[in-house]
Amino acid sequence: MQHTVISTHSNKTPFLLASPGPSLFECLVPIANVWHKTGALITGVLLVSLLAQARFFLPDNPVPITLQGFGILMLGSVLGLRLGLLAAIGYYLVGMVGLPVFAKGGAGWDYVAHGVTGGYLLGFILAAGVVGYLSQRGWDRGRSLWPMLIGSLLIYAPALIWLSVFDFSWPAEGKLLSGAFYPFIPGDLLKLVSAAVLTGGLWHLVDRKK
Repeated sequence: MQHTVISTHSNKTPFLLASPGPSLFECLVPIANVWHKTGALITGVLLVSLLAQARFFLPDNPVPITLQGFGILMLGSVLGLRLGLLAAIGYYLVGMVGLPVFAKGGAGWDYVAHGVTGGYLLGFILAAGVVGYLSQRGWDRGRSLWPMLIGSLLIYAPALIWLSVFDFSWPAEGKLLSGAFYPFIPGDLLKLVSAAVLTGGLWHLVDRKK
């Protein structure tokens, strides 16, 4: 009689622990050296700074939509974990030292440390890192929407904690989610879908070159 041996060991490594693949930037610029990467970092910070100044309103929504979140998602998806995280940190530090790179030209220590947007700015760093991490582990091309969705949600983790811990006049008592989260959802959906489509298009260029 033959006995079937069932192995409980799997050779498959969970994707979260898998070795990272090349970033989209590395695929677009395969000869990238330290100067190319430095240029990409500076360009990323500049683009997010410019996108932060763009703002518009959706119908029946009083919350202005800025594009810095879109830029942050693109930092992670294009530059990957390391460069994307460095670029997001660079954006944060450049604004902290006084350059008007945040929404509506906001800048300075007081704006970052004592304002209602301080938690959102920390969330940008978290989002860029996570999107970059996931993008280099197979969540790219047709799967790009999922890192963008996760990254967008992660922006609010430190933001809501920040608003809960510190005493600001906004949002009103008992209206944390209705004031600081729900009104931003329509704009965030638009931004994350746009970022996913653009990322997928760039990967299409990479695949065509191959």
